[in-house]
Amino acid sequence: MKTFHLVTFLAIAGSLYAQDAVSNADLARKLDLILLKVDSLEKRVNAIEGKGATAPAAAVPATPAPAPQPAARPATEFGQPAIPQDPQEKKSFFEKIRRGLKSDAVRASGLWTTPEAWANVRRGISDFEVRRILGNPSKIKNSLNPRIERVYRYEGDLDADGVEEKGVVNFQRGRVISFESPFK
Repeated sequence: MKTFHLVTFLAIAGSLYAQDAVSNADLARKLDLILLKVDSLEKRVNAIEGKGATAPAAAVPATPAPAPQPAARPATEFGQPAIPQDPQEKKSFFEKIRRGLKSDAVRASGLWTTPEAWANVRRGISDFEVRRILGNPSKIKNSLNPRIERVYRYEGDLDADGVEEKGVVNFQRGRVISFESPFK
């Protein structure tokens, strides 16, 4: 359940970050509304889980609740830090969220993101086998080096530290002649 809340919070925070011009008061108001909705959903889920498969009949209020006043919170109810008020801290906070979301997308891009997959790559296997083992590369380039015809590059920030990890597989006549894992 906490994973759902974390994913929901990150998705909402990412969408708020993508907006062009939003004041702090607007962000705080939206965050409070979102937290109220999440709280009501959590209560409904707890009620359903506690009573078996029967849902409470009056779980959805008939009229919307009035907009809450923004309040400074050290942390949300879910253990996640609240959005900082200081502009520098806020920028850093959203940058961490952005890097984390981007890193999650990169890790989901294929098997190349695991050291176990790179352990199966060896000299002499075909480009088809490399794609089966590692997945599709981020980039495919032809090489100017006469001993290398084609290069598969696997790139992305795997650990959300802001530095891209890179794996390279070099081919000659459709076979691996050398490779470099992003895990050293």
